[in-house]
Amino acid sequence: MDVREVIKKVFVACPYDLLVAKYLDRLVEAGINPEIGLNRAAINNFSIPDFVRTAAIFRNNGISCTVHAPFTDISMGAIDNSVRAASLDRLRAALDIASVLGAGSIVMHLGYDRQQYLGAEEQWLDNTLSSLDMLVEHASLAGTRIFLENVYEPDPGFHSRIFDAIDSRLLGFCLDLGHLNVFSPHSSMEQWLKGVGHRLGELHIHDNRGREDEHLPVGQGGCDFDALFSWLEKRHACPVITVEAHDEKAVFPSLEAVGKLLDRYGICQGPQRSSRHAGMPEHGSMPMPNLS
Repeated sequence: MDVREVIKKVFVACPYDLLVAKYLDRLVEAGINPEIGLNRAAINNFSIPDFVRTAAIFRNNGISCTVHAPFTDISMGAIDNSVRAASLDRLRAALDIASVLGAGSIVMHLGYDRQQYLGAEEQWLDNTLSSLDMLVEHASLAGTRIFLENVYEPDPGFHSRIFDAIDSRLLGFCLDLGHLNVFSPHSSMEQWLKGVGHRLGELHIHDNRGREDEHLPVGQGGCDFDALFSWLEKRHACPVITVEAHDEKAVFPSLEAVGKLLDRYGICQGPQRSSRHAGMPEHGSMPMPNLS
């Protein structure tokens, strides 16, 4: 599949501050659809009118977007109520920005860390469920889907219990195979998909060699993308697909590799979008800027 066709089907991760400072014109010219990262700089240094202007540029140029919520220092299940309240304020702000941008979905981290919550897992989970109830209610105002990404969780247990407790079409799962390869070495991809695959709505695509979260181009590490895409093909699944390349030079090699996977397994062959500007279908995908 030609990379220009892949660009129509997948998203590419890009922090909002870098998008504005460096990539916006090149992104529009290439027709790339971003998954916009709302890091500390994005939320602190830009206002709603800034996001309104960006949304207008996207709308006028046929660009779709998804959003990645802030995650540094964020814990929706924090034991300290003040920390939890601050985390919820950040996540609600991210949902509001996603709505302004016209994004159909937003990815969030649970904020679980075994070293921090060892012995307090049940309290953490209870707090997380309470937070997610509030966040899903907030998301319902704009119909934004929330996808919970696996990061440091050692197995699908927490995600499974969350999805059992909150049966909402607005709450789904974002599978990050790179994170699973590094942080969940004793739970296979098959175990994760058996536990929470029924709520799968998004994929984060990057590779690593199993030791660090390297965000390498697809095919340069040990992640078994063939097994994942074969699973998707058998179920006729077409989740949002986001390429997460932290090095600009890795973006197009990753897009080319994803194109080969899409061809090989015949999934996501229709035009994909995850944006209210584009009609907000049930599933969609996006790309980021390495625009040479």
